[in-house]
Amino acid sequence: MSIHQPAHILEQHARIIPAPALRRNRKDRAFGLHPAVHLMLAGIYMSFVFLLSIAFMGQDLVIPFAINIIGVTSLFLTPALWARVFPDNGGRRQSWSEFMAEGVETYTGYLPTREALAQIFILPVLLLALAGVMVVIKLTL
Repeated sequence: MSIHQPAHILEQHARIIPAPALRRNRKDRAFGLHPAVHLMLAGIYMSFVFLLSIAFMGQDLVIPFAINIIGVTSLFLTPALWARVFPDNGGRRQSWSEFMAEGVETYTGYLPTREALAQIFILPVLLLALAGVMVVIKLTL
């Protein structure tokens, strides 16, 4: 349950992290994340669908799994195409090491990249683990 905390108590326990300096010679990211994060998420969700389709595939489930694959593909293809509309400012692209060093600006403030990636990947990884558990249960029956 949430409890109201007065502002002066929050200020005493606040962890102040300075935001990184802006890099003017580099392109901005369309969604504020490195494109590799998008690809990793797509891979995890596709792995989830493929694990379940391998374990539970039957003659009557071909069309539902095809619909699932098309749905997951469209969920990741649409933002990828949308990101291509983002204007090009002529700078160089951000490398993965720069992304890991700079962190991510979230709705609630700046986060180091590892913490932001933990927030992003916790649900997909848990879903993939759930699919693995269901495959193990199916194989042991």
